[in-house]
Amino acid sequence: MFLTLVLFLASLAPFSTHAQEPVYRCGNSYSATPCKGGRLVEDKTSIAPSSNAGPGQRLIYLCKSHGGGLFWSSHPCQQQQAFLERTEAVPAPMRWEQQVAQAQAQWDNARALTRPAPHRPGLAAAHAPNAKNPLCAQLEHRVQTLDSMGRAGSQYYDLDWVRRERKAARDQQARLKC
Repeated sequence: MFLTLVLFLASLAPFSTHAQEPVYRCGNSYSATPCKGGRLVEDKTSIAPSSNAGPGQRLIYLCKSHGGGLFWSSHPCQQQQAFLERTEAVPAPMRWEQQVAQAQAQWDNARALTRPAPHRPGLAAAHAPNAKNPLCAQLEHRVQTLDSMGRAGSQYYDLDWVRRERKAARDQQARLKC
């Protein structure tokens, strides 16, 4: 009888939720094994299966595939070899399509709240010094373009040239008192 109980419990082990392996920081790398001078790091990537779901609700997961595509899943993203983008709590008795629609609406509302205010160029130009000088606006646009080129890296542009051009544009702005 005892052996049967042990075998039954052992067969359930893969389905149980167990603690993650400890993670140690060893210099500039991380490892599951302790090292000399290493310290234990708290793993904040694990999410409890019912962390946001209240009674009568369930969590569904918005996952991001390695290719960048997003999809909703009833299982944690890690089980699908994907990255977790977001979780949403939805009513449990609904059909899957309705759960996804409600979760998508909740996500859209959250994104709308965090979206920056629309840019109003007339308002910004009225408060900018020397706003009447069109050359100042052209130079500012040139600097912004050069900044984006610099952020793209040397894959497309010579960064020394970008730096020289940006400095020349800023110097001209200073001479014009923009």
